[in-house]
Amino acid sequence: MTSHFTDISVSARSSALSSLLASVSEQAASLGVTAEDSLRLQLVVEELFINTITHGHQGDSDHKVGVVLRHENPALSLRYEDDAPPFDTSKIGQNSRSTAEVGGQGLALIHGMSKATHYQRQGQRNITKIEF
Repeated sequence: MTSHFTDISVSARSSALSSLLASVSEQAASLGVTAEDSLRLQLVVEELFINTITHGHQGDSDHKVGVVLRHENPALSLRYEDDAPPFDTSKIGQNSRSTAEVGGQGLALIHGMSKATHYQRQGQRNITKIEF
């Protein structure tokens, strides 16, 4: 079984989101990922990226975000890295908000779309690994 992967890096800026998602879609297709799995990847990357900007850096910044896609048929995994303050994405806290309110459901969505989510802090970087 051959392992195929790709590496994408962008600045943590809202304006970079569309190019990041386009790169994820393009790279997923080149790795032979199905259209359905590609959409799932894009949604998860979007949630993580928006959280990095909004909660991690408190707004746009020039800090880099890295995304690595790995496809070992049939296994598909995502590695997401940022240098925001530590935040364990593998844990879902109790959300006291009403489900009718917007926001606060991103981690639950990510966990619901994946088989497993792992977090580690390596130096100054958050590393989230997600298996689909």
